[in-house]
Amino acid sequence: MSAAPVRAPRPRPAAPSRGRPRLRIVSTPAAGRSRVGFILLCVTILVGAMLGALMLNTAMAATAYDLNDQRIRLAQLSETEQSLAQQVHHLQSPVVLEQKATDLGMERAEDVRYIMLSQEQILGHDPDEQE
Repeated sequence: MSAAPVRAPRPRPAAPSRGRPRLRIVSTPAAGRSRVGFILLCVTILVGAMLGALMLNTAMAATAYDLNDQRIRLAQLSETEQSLAQQVHHLQSPVVLEQKATDLGMERAEDVRYIMLSQEQILGHDPDEQE
């Protein structure tokens, strides 16, 4: 003989009473994702962007100061160049050259002659020649 296991009959749920709702066991809700990581990422990006803008602004300001200094230096050099060009022009004048030559002991040439190789002649005034 085989003996079949005997099961206890399942109790039937009682019919819900019309006045109270039926209670049942509910599992705990799944833990929500933490937003801390996302907030840290956003704050990091924001701070990085602000630091980048600050560094760019600082570099641009430093470049502007350097550019201004170079413009001032260029203006000074232009003034110096103009002053030196005026001095050279003044020193090249015939009056100043004659004075410097006289100061060095040079004398004015009395008899100026030119050699013309193509004509095989010496041109100019000869004081020994009689006109």
